[in-house]
Amino acid sequence: MRPLLRHLCSSAVPRSVRNLLLGSLILQVTGCAMLSNHVTLKTEVPAQYAVDVTASYRPLFTSVCILPDDYDGEPNPDKATFYSQLYPTPHTSEFEVELGKRVGDCTLVLYSFDFSIRDRSQTGRNTFDTSTVGLEVETFLKEDEQLATRLDEQLLEVRCHWEDADAMNHSERKLECHGLDANRQERKGWRLGMLKMRQLQGLTLRLKVSAAGIAEKPQPLKSSIPTR
Repeated sequence: MRPLLRHLCSSAVPRSVRNLLLGSLILQVTGCAMLSNHVTLKTEVPAQYAVDVTASYRPLFTSVCILPDDYDGEPNPDKATFYSQLYPTPHTSEFEVELGKRVGDCTLVLYSFDFSIRDRSQTGRNTFDTSTVGLEVETFLKEDEQLATRLDEQLLEVRCHWEDADAMNHSERKLECHGLDANRQERKGWRLGMLKMRQLQGLTLRLKVSAAGIAEKPQPLKSSIPTR
């Protein structure tokens, strides 16, 4: 037997609240639920852009999961990676991402997405063409917290631009990507915010990437995703 994952346990939540929130997820992972155990992830990018996505999972109830000796599945079952290709025109890629899964006797649940955005339109010498943004996924409800609203589609908007070497005080140009808030202002840092698990179950999560300086048709946000 060997350890699979080590994570800090989630903050204390009343057992009744945890059971209420997690009941449907547990049933989904074991194949006994009406709701889907997947979220449809769409990445919409400009020409010469691509997004590689890493979905990360952690144990549901414990801080350590154990892989059985005869385990012959994925070498890193706490990660799932999805790749998209570069195209000369704007394009959208679509993936089905599991929200929870069983590995041995352990139940793993999705807790974050990392979006690695690449732009090859200006690559060359002294150019770093990748920028990463991330989204948290919260499984548990906090005490007295209301259930989050479910929409058919949750929209994450990201704007990318190139920083000159002189402006960044670096020897190379660098791609910088940041999430947009409800007022279409760039967020600070790499985080896009947080969504509850129930906002993803059987629904669509769309990441829309735009490049500064490229005209696009205005499109209102379908949701305002909070940050912590």
